[in-house]
Amino acid sequence: MSFRVNTNVASLQSREYLRQTSESQGKTINRVTSGLRLVSSGDDAAGLAIANSLRSDQTVISQGVRNANDGLSTLQTLDGGINNVGRLLDRARTLATQSASGTFSGDRSVLNTEFASVIGEIDRQAQAVGLSTGGSFAKSLSVFIGGGRTANGISSTTNGSVSVDLSTSSVDARSLGLRGVQAQGVAAIDIGTGSASTSVSAILNDATNRASNAVSGFTDFYFRGAGFGDAEQIRVSVSTTGATDVDTLVANINNAIDNAGNGTTQAATAFKNAGVRAAAVTDSTGKKSLSFTSANAAFQVAAGDRTANALLGNVTSTSNPTGLTLANTVTGGSATLGAATTFGGTGAGTVTVRFQGANLASPVDIDLSITGGTTTVAQALTALTSAVAANSSLQAAGISVQTATAGSALVFANSRGERFEVLSSGDLSGSLGLGSYRRSGGVSGTFDYTTITGAGGLFTAAAATLDLSVGGGPVVSLSATPTAATVAGAITALNAAFAADTTASAAGLVATNNAGQIQIASGNGTRFRIAERTATDILGFKAGGSAIADLAETRTGDTEVNFFTSAGSQQTSLLAFSAIRNGDDDQTITISANDSTGTAQSLAVVLRNDSTLRNAGTVDEAIDAINNALQQSNNSTLRRIVAVKDKANGVGTEGIRFASTVSNFQVAIGTNKSGNTVGFAGQGTVVSSSTVGTGSTASIDSEASAARAVTALSSAVSRLGTAQATVGRGQNQFTFAVNLAQSQLTNLAASESRIRDADLAEEAANLTKAQILLQAGISALSQANSAPQQVLSLLRG
Repeated sequence: MSFRVNTNVASLQSREYLRQTSESQGKTINRVTSGLRLVSSGDDAAGLAIANSLRSDQTVISQGVRNANDGLSTLQTLDGGINNVGRLLDRARTLATQSASGTFSGDRSVLNTEFASVIGEIDRQAQAVGLSTGGSFAKSLSVFIGGGRTANGISSTTNGSVSVDLSTSSVDARSLGLRGVQAQGVAAIDIGTGSASTSVSAILNDATNRASNAVSGFTDFYFRGAGFGDAEQIRVSVSTTGATDVDTLVANINNAIDNAGNGTTQAATAFKNAGVRAAAVTDSTGKKSLSFTSANAAFQVAAGDRTANALLGNVTSTSNPTGLTLANTVTGGSATLGAATTFGGTGAGTVTVRFQGANLASPVDIDLSITGGTTTVAQALTALTSAVAANSSLQAAGISVQTATAGSALVFANSRGERFEVLSSGDLSGSLGLGSYRRSGGVSGTFDYTTITGAGGLFTAAAATLDLSVGGGPVVSLSATPTAATVAGAITALNAAFAADTTASAAGLVATNNAGQIQIASGNGTRFRIAERTATDILGFKAGGSAIADLAETRTGDTEVNFFTSAGSQQTSLLAFSAIRNGDDDQTITISANDSTGTAQSLAVVLRNDSTLRNAGTVDEAIDAINNALQQSNNSTLRRIVAVKDKANGVGTEGIRFASTVSNFQVAIGTNKSGNTVGFAGQGTVVSSSTVGTGSTASIDSEASAARAVTALSSAVSRLGTAQATVGRGQNQFTFAVNLAQSQLTNLAASESRIRDADLAEEAANLTKAQILLQAGISALSQANSAPQQVLSLLRG
């Protein structure tokens, strides 16, 4: 064997083993004293990461449990509030039942006073607990608890949340059907038995009123609202048989409303869902007026004849039961030609008479087949009268031919006071007195056009007059004298005339040469009609020689509003609207509102009148486009908003008003090229809605109203039960969620403990082992260090 002095291998080995033993003992002491297996990340990096994640999950779920318990407490508070509202309904039903008795001999006004205070207390308590309409808890509540997992496209956050939808669980008087929006007739007119001159009986027996009825024994009301607006308005035809006073009239109206709501159309279903009901309202002086109410939808009611107008309080005087006339007429710009006069030209052609406005969603054309030199004016007038009478759209709009006498101006009438327009095309000789505008092919082709090419132009150097109508607008007369007796000279003169006229230049009209004839085209897609009025066909667009005169509109009896928008609803101000006629005057309006969760919802609607789409040529077209867009959005919030036609104080140009039971909605009005003169005025602004009027409240001041209140209260109890069931379901959801979260907490803690905590029995054994090894190592190291000294004995030899 060999002996070495410089390197003591045994000592080095002993020191290394002793170091390892010492470190092991230190870790073991740390684990025993801390109770943790993982004291530092070096102990088990992967295990420590897992343990930290488990600990973080526990923190989240612990707070989530507190969130759920807070939510549970809130729902318990709401539950208690609903119980109180239930007791208030019990008292209201007691009062209503007492007042509904025919043998009650006391003062119903005393009962009604307490009844009103009970309704008011329902509103106060609903607001106090946050379950009034738009209240702090009348929405979808989401409580994050944690412990969720991502799967099937559902995030862990969504899976770890519990939602309770209380958006339909408000319990104020309006939500319970005891208070709502109301369209009320003129309150100054008493249609009750207290006024012999304007009572229901007097109105229904008035000869003038009866003569205005479309069907004998029936009077018509028209309703507009979300899903049944303007072109899809609902006609409610009310039987006047047996209606001798306000109460029997109201019963007949409600029967008619039920019948209309049972129709097969989507509009009828929307009307039924609106829950419109008729009622009689008595003011503080005892005067009675007719009203219509709804608990959940804004709407508008309009008179369809003079009887309905009178029942709404629009009578000629307080002592005369005759309803104000709703007549509105449009008269031809000139007289028709003689009865035996034949239409000019040769061959077959078509004269089109177009109607627009009066709640028509799009223009309605009546086409008359004409043979030049053969068809007489008398024959055309007969055909026109018959065609208008047979057209269902025109009849539904109340439009008819009032006067069709050869040699006199044509007169068209609307029986409901609605504004409308009459246009014509293809009558090149102006035989009907409605103008002599050319069709795209003279007497054939389209009614109006964006491009038209002349025929047979002489292009002489003489003055030519061209009548122009842009987008159905008023006539504009242009004069053009060719600079030379050529097509080029005529084109130069015509383009100069277009450039000098604001209407023609805005329409983008430009004349060009097309195979030797003049072609007039709009550069921005604007529709137009033209007629050349010269003795000779200078430009190739020859029509009648007389100047075209615009048709005159006459309104009579238009000093009172004949339609009423429900008070108590959210409404915008009346927005002025002018027809969009040019192709580049597109305008975008944006309607926005917050849903039940407070999330903003919005919809942009583009109004235009060009070769692509015509939806804003009249106020009625614009309303129809807006309402269709709202309904087709499939957005439950925006679908509750409706655009209706209205007018300020019953007089003036018809405008557009937005109405809804949705709170604080807005309408942003976009800009267009022509500014405030076209489309909606107030361009670049945002119009906000506000509550208009006070709406209706159930009352028990009469036996009939008390009977209606009993029915309404029965429904209110049912609605309250539904709301309370939703709250109870939410409490159960939170309880179950807490149970699951507590289970998750226990298991997460156990999992973390298995990774992080030390096994003290094992560590005690390890500590004993380390102590023994340490003692043995120290002894061995001592011997190893003394071994080299043994070499000295060899040197001493």
